[in-house]
Amino acid sequence: MYKLVETLEEEMIFNGIWTEAWLEQGFELEFAEKVLGRCLVYNEKDLPVATVEMKPYSIEADGLNRLAPFQAHPAILADPEHVVEVDKVALHKEHRGKNLDRLLATIVLFAESNKIRNYVTLLEPLLFRALKISFHVPMSKVGQRVFYKGADVIPAIIHASEFYENKERYDWFMETVNRQHMPVV
Repeated sequence: MYKLVETLEEEMIFNGIWTEAWLEQGFELEFAEKVLGRCLVYNEKDLPVATVEMKPYSIEADGLNRLAPFQAHPAILADPEHVVEVDKVALHKEHRGKNLDRLLATIVLFAESNKIRNYVTLLEPLLFRALKISFHVPMSKVGQRVFYKGADVIPAIIHASEFYENKERYDWFMETVNRQHMPVV
């Protein structure tokens, strides 16, 4: 279902997918200096179709905290050592819709295997709505919709531990994980 980016070839594929999707959405491109993990998400034919990047988060750093009060949210204050920023969430336009479950499952599986309790992120408004309504992702909106680097985004916290500690509540997640080969980590 997903593979951590380890080779130069995988990094080129990763960069190709997210940069194309971001430019299509009108976002400015930005490259992270520190990364905890980059994942390529694969479809049922084992083709890379999506990306997600995990970066360190600090309640003291400006970064996202300039856009929304992430550092003041009770979930972040309760366990700041297990908070990570999720970035470069992108689905190749030819593979959207049917692969969102794989992308979301990747984010949850990465969190579980790395003991991440919460993700802080900026989500495109339609993606925020899809995660909340269609997938019932435990999330908190942190502040209002804001224009950032070329497009509107919604600051949000994804409560990953609530998700992976209660997998049985998410039928789509169990179906996605069970019908796929296990991720290559």
